[in-house]
Amino acid sequence: MELNIEKFDPTTEQLTKMVVASKKIKVTDINDKEQIEVVRKTRIELKTARVAITKKGKEMREEAIVFQKAVIAKEKELIAIIEPEEIRLEAIEDEVKEKKQREERVALLPIRREQLDAIGDGVEVTDDEILGMDTAFFADYKNNRVAQKNEADRLTLEAEKRKVQEEAERQQREKETQEREKKAREEAQEEAERQLKLAKEEAEMRVQREKEESERKVKEERERMEREAKEKIEREAKEKEEAEAKAKIEQEALEKKKKYQKWLTDGGYTEDKKADYHFMDNGTEVKMYKLVSVFKK
Repeated sequence: MELNIEKFDPTTEQLTKMVVASKKIKVTDINDKEQIEVVRKTRIELKTARVAITKKGKEMREEAIVFQKAVIAKEKELIAIIEPEEIRLEAIEDEVKEKKQREERVALLPIRREQLDAIGDGVEVTDDEILGMDTAFFADYKNNRVAQKNEADRLTLEAEKRKVQEEAERQQREKETQEREKKAREEAQEEAERQLKLAKEEAEMRVQREKEESERKVKEERERMEREAKEKIEREAKEKEEAEAKAKIEQEALEKKKKYQKWLTDGGYTEDKKADYHFMDNGTEVKMYKLVSVFKK
């Protein structure tokens, strides 16, 4: 298959001549049929040339696509012959390069190990892992660990600062509480002293009042002595009578109490068994009921 751009027909020169000739066509009279016919024929010639060019271009593009696919297929066929060996040799070169770099890293291993241990983050990494790192990867690895250690240290420091601050705040709160309690004790002491002083003053005033009252009563008593002397015998007699009546009432009450106690005792009532008894008092008599037994279902 041969591709040639010059296969286009008509040529550029021919098309240019057609356009130059066409540009000379003018219509000076719209009623002149010959002039108008020349315009129509020339336009059809140009259209025919344009359609032919488009058709030829499509044919040549199709030929080019077929050629392109054939080239791509041949390219793949030829590459498939040599590429595997190229890849194998490249792998050998990479392996040799890696081994050389690994040998070079052996000399750097103590330095790298020292640098990693100096980070102090407690991360374990084997010698083989370190030897497998190139310079850029090791630098990134070390920087990442340093950054993580710094972040951990920062968080730890912040936590310690928060702890110190919280402790300071706790001590401040405790101090304020102690001061409030001290102030409350002092105020309570002052209030107690004030109340004590008021009580003392009131006691003194009460003693003074009682003294004055006593003196007044003594004076009144002295003034009444003559008047009451006449009533003394009658009063003493009355008091004696009232005392005898009161003693009689108390004696009767005592006897009733003894009788009531005896009645309780005779009924078997004691303090440790009082839960088994029930009493009904209607004002004139008391009835005693005793729990006989309890049946549990």
